[in-house]
Amino acid sequence: MTDSILQFEAVTLPAADAYDQEVAGLDFALRAGDCLLVAVEDERPCPPLADAAEGLLEPSAGRVLMHGADWQEMSPDESSLRRSRIGRVFESQAWLSNLDVDENVTLAQRHHARRSEAEIREEAVRWVQRFGRDALPAMRPAWAPRHELIIAQWVRALLGEPELLIMERATRDATHEECAQLVEAAEEHRRRGAALIWLSSDERFLNNQSLAPTVRAKMKGERWEIVG
Repeated sequence: MTDSILQFEAVTLPAADAYDQEVAGLDFALRAGDCLLVAVEDERPCPPLADAAEGLLEPSAGRVLMHGADWQEMSPDESSLRRSRIGRVFESQAWLSNLDVDENVTLAQRHHARRSEAEIREEAVRWVQRFGRDALPAMRPAWAPRHELIIAQWVRALLGEPELLIMERATRDATHEECAQLVEAAEEHRRRGAALIWLSSDERFLNNQSLAPTVRAKMKGERWEIVG
C-alpha cells in the first residue's frame, strides 16, 4: 500500500527495554486520517510499537514501512528527516536534562522546521494555552511538576504538522477536561491528514465515543489481536 503513511507487514518485535517478551503478528496499515487504538494492560508497559513505528527498533521478522520505505533501508539523514514528521507522547518522559522544558519542547521544530524560532515558540504558547496554562515551564525537567511535564509532552507532539502522531498512555493522570482537550487537538491533526496511534489502558479514554478509530487492537500478555 504505497499510499499508506505507516505499514507493519507481518512484524514480530523483539523484547525491548521493559517489555521482556516479543510481540508477533503485527499487520496493519494507516493512511492519512486513520486511527489505530490499542488497549494495553494496566499493569504492563506499552509494547515497543512506537519505537518500531519510528524506526528505532528493528523487527526480528517482517517490515515496518514509512510511506512505502523500509526504515531499515533508509540512510541516517533520510530516517532523521522522516522521524522529524512524527509527534510522540512517550510513556516515559524522554527529556534532555541539560535543557529547560520549553527548550526541549521546541527543539525538534527548531532543528528541522523551516520557520523562525519566534513562530515556533508562538505556536507552542497557543497549544499550551489551549490546555489551560499560560506558558511552558522555563526550568529543567527535574524541577518541573509532573503534571506540567505531561502537558508539555502533548505540546511537543502536536507542534508543527506531524503526519503521524503516537500517543503512549498520554491521558494518564490527566483530568477529564484535559483528556477531552487532547482528543480534540489530536483529531484536528487527523482531519488535516495525520495518522494517529493511541496506546492506552485508561478505560474512560478507551470508551470515548468521539475517538472513532479505524482500527482497534488489544494486547493480552504478549498476544496482539485486531478486534475491530
